Amino acid sequence: MPFTTNQAFELLKHAHANGRMPHALLVTGAPECGTNHLALQLAALLCGAKADKLEDLMHPNCRVIRPGSKIRTITIDAIRSVEPFLTLCLPEGETKLVIICEADRLSAESSNSFLKTLEEPPPQTLIVLITELPSRLLPTIRSRCIRLDIAEFALGEHVSETQQCFLPAVRTALANLGSDVAALALRCDFQKLLADDREEISDRITSAVKAEAKSIAEGTDVRDWEAQQKDTMAAMIETEYLARRTQMLELLTLCLGQAVLVASHAPDVKPVAPEIEAVAHKFPVSNLIARMRMVDELQEDLNYNVQEALTLDARFTQIIGSSPL
Repeated sequence: MPFTTNQAFELLKHAHANGRMPHALLVTGAPECGTNHLALQLAALLCGAKADKLEDLMHPNCRVIRPGSKIRTITIDAIRSVEPFLTLCLPEGETKLVIICEADRLSAESSNSFLKTLEEPPPQTLIVLITELPSRLLPTIRSRCIRLDIAEFALGEHVSETQQCFLPAVRTALANLGSDVAALALRCDFQKLLADDREEISDRITSAVKAEAKSIAEGTDVRDWEAQQKDTMAAMIETEYLARRTQMLELLTLCLGQAVLVASHAPDVKPVAPEIEAVAHKFPVSNLIARMRMVDELQEDLNYNVQEALTLDARFTQIIGSSPL
């Protein structure tokens, strides 16, 4: 779910105060939404560094990497240049902060080199990747970061028609969060709604194609024309189906994310379901963030050729069941 800059900072401040700051953050969104400002807030919080712009951030515990050269890439030399800094031992309570601007500009070589750092993160270090285009990062890099999507306004109170249909099942699952039975029940509801959606989408698009066939110019072989539209029609059905599936998973992320915000005492949170308040008071923030991450993992899994039934069972158990780990 998207956070405002203030909401994201309150969440991170709470994590820092409780010793649960992640080692790597993926901050997504346009600069005008406040992604760079969030990085500056973290620099002030963790290092006491003050600056109005990232270009002016000067502190011995901070490093900023940005694209260089004529083709605007982040080279492997730029990544290697911070390696000595990352190995430094700081006094207890201090943090090394590395901010990578336009992280989608990492070259293939620098991405692979940087991945080694994420796999074995140095102690007392926070790495912040900022990008408008997270899909351009290696999946292995994305999976090792806690992701924060930043928007100018939080979108919590806006749900689509598809999400409204799924919301009652999600509310029941939230009321029983931590139960494997509730997880399997939600998976069944998820699959049932998607099956109904696919049937409705297919019927609607098929009817539209048949109606168009009747109105085409006289003298055209309608059966040949319909046959030619078969692949296009299948693509249209699949595209709309996948969009609805994504919306349903985004609703899960939204609800869990709002619970994280409530638990972190973030301002201006408008939960889409009353059960979110109870969840926020019952589960630690780290547990809720882990469940959010499992929703992202499920979306990633479904984008590949996986055994869908087994994947849904496993991931829904992690998202709703007894343990997200």
